[in-house]
Amino acid sequence: MENVYEGKLLSDSTPFAISEAFKALRTNLFYTAKGEKCPVFGITSTFSHSGKSLIISNLAVSYAQLEKKVLLIDCDLRNSSVHKIFKIERAGGMSELLAGADTNLDKYIKRSSYQNLSIITSGGTPPNPAELLASTRMAKFIAFMKQHYDIIFIDLPPIAAVSDAMVISDHVTGYLFAVRSGIDDTKALSYALSAMEQTNSNVVGFVMNDIDSKTSGYYGSRYGRYGHYYRYGRYGRYGKYGYGKRYGYGYGRKYGYGYGYGYGHNKKQ
Repeated sequence: MENVYEGKLLSDSTPFAISEAFKALRTNLFYTAKGEKCPVFGITSTFSHSGKSLIISNLAVSYAQLEKKVLLIDCDLRNSSVHKIFKIERAGGMSELLAGADTNLDKYIKRSSYQNLSIITSGGTPPNPAELLASTRMAKFIAFMKQHYDIIFIDLPPIAAVSDAMVISDHVTGYLFAVRSGIDDTKALSYALSAMEQTNSNVVGFVMNDIDSKTSGYYGSRYGRYGHYYRYGRYGRYGKYGYGKRYGYGYGRKYGYGYGYGYGHNKKQ
């Protein structure tokens, strides 16, 4: 089976526009940390198939190229992708770390082919992902890792699918929000942002992923593998916030995985 992520990690052969987009995103993200020694940034989206996992993976690579000690964590425990992107073993990751009593964290840290970049995969699919992420063990894990890395990136599930992304808001410096051009409508995005607002989840910016919607198959399976977990009424009506001025905006370029960026306000002042 063809690897859909083949050739999509930053490298010397990456198109100039793509590399520059990630450098610009990296620079803007740096200023949102406000001097925090080890900021923690998560990425989420409204629905699945937004490209968020590839975005956060490339952002981690971009920071590692600055000789920063980077940790990338796959907390999308239901539908993980990071192990596929980096071609590493999925087993022995966050699910096992959070569910077990093993205190030897080194056994869960996988080395990537990129210098300075370490990865913790999702592990197996647990029956209670949200409970694991909301646990005291997760809080202690993040606090410990912040003592040993310069920056931490976390891949999280879509907001409209499950609540997992928001249960760790107390441990996240800020959230990036992946928006798929031509796919995410304003009402759905407003709903997702309203849900995050209710949990004080700090959205620091958007990343536009401009993939051709005609070939995405989006309308055939809008929620992807998250459909079983989706609960429309969980947060009531769509939020009052529209997509635009309050939360920033993004732009994209059609390179198959072309990204842009956009920044809104930072709520944690």
